Amino acid sequence: MKITRLIQLGLVTTTTFSVAAALTSCSSSDGDPAVSGSGAATQSGKQGNPAGVGGASSAAGGASNLLGGSAATAGGATSGAGSTSKAGASMGGAAGTNCTNLPPNNGDTCEHALEYGWCDQAWLGESCRQACGKCSAGQSGTGSGGGSGPMGGGGQPPVIEGGTPGWASRYWDCCKPACGWKGNVPGGSTPVSSCSAQDQSLGGNYDAKNACEGGGSAYMCHDFGPWAVSDTLAYGYAAVSMGSDYCGKCFQLQFTGTSHTASNDPGAQALAGKTMIVQAINNGGVGSDQFDILIPGGGVGDFDACSSQWGTSDLGERYGGFYLACQKQHGFNHSQAKACAAQKCQSVFADKPSLLAGCNFFVNWYGAPDNPNLVFKEVACPEALTQQSGLKR
Repeated sequence: MKITRLIQLGLVTTTTFSVAAALTSCSSSDGDPAVSGSGAATQSGKQGNPAGVGGASSAAGGASNLLGGSAATAGGATSGAGSTSKAGASMGGAAGTNCTNLPPNNGDTCEHALEYGWCDQAWLGESCRQACGKCSAGQSGTGSGGGSGPMGGGGQPPVIEGGTPGWASRYWDCCKPACGWKGNVPGGSTPVSSCSAQDQSLGGNYDAKNACEGGGSAYMCHDFGPWAVSDTLAYGYAAVSMGSDYCGKCFQLQFTGTSHTASNDPGAQALAGKTMIVQAINNGGVGSDQFDILIPGGGVGDFDACSSQWGTSDLGERYGGFYLACQKQHGFNHSQAKACAAQKCQSVFADKPSLLAGCNFFVNWYGAPDNPNLVFKEVACPEALTQQSGLKR
């Protein structure tokens, strides 16, 4: 079940492989005999280099592919259980400060603070006072009042109305992403930076050869894993298949509480009511309704630069990563496999804090779902995502 085809200017090899708990049959997205079940994992390769081998291999399909998660903090308050996110915000200040639009400490904008309903949340503190109408008499700006919400709560964008049905998978192959080449990003935009094997930024060396090709030195940087902004909102990066003009676009993913591949998945159920906003930085080998989210330990698939960059062969299942290996080890028991994946995150990424945080994200905030269903729409990119990636349309 292997298909080779040309996508854009490069050769992409797409392999789809599914493993069910019963291990009785198999499927591919191109019409091969099907298998279902929460244990299955599907791998799709992605193009990363216009002249050669792809940037990311996806772990898409039946089994949730690994991962781990770090409970995050919004506004300085811990969300869930686990480590805090990179998007924590300071708590409020005194009522007499100058009324300005100081940006939120989570790296986002005051425009989004107003749009997403953050103004009444305690974690926003003294940020965005003018935009939120919190200026008192004698201060610049308009409006008054503004109560405090629960510490570290909400911050979720408005509910999607009339969105497009889709689903999410996950992967991490350590390859340079497709949007790391000048020829793949919109005119005037800066490509995504790649990193060395030691996770040092290559800066403006956008022509550096993909590490997934022989002799290549450009890898995915460690800090492209997802992070939580609050209990119900997270940011991240993904591979998509949406034509040639995709680099740098952002999408709101609203999880439905169901799984794309399992009939009764506790992980997907726990995601109901949560939202991610992801920026597209890679392509190839995924469906038009699929978001292949970058999560460390999610399976290397067809293209493996992780063995060389991480210095280990302990990658879990090639098509499914740490989590699928743990599912097999524990008879596809969700809670046991989830705990096993969390331990794997700690052991493999003990000296790689950014990868550890991204790996932990899956088991904590994300809940170790089995390819969750969602509805999505294109949205404006939060500054936190574009500042991290360096790619702004």
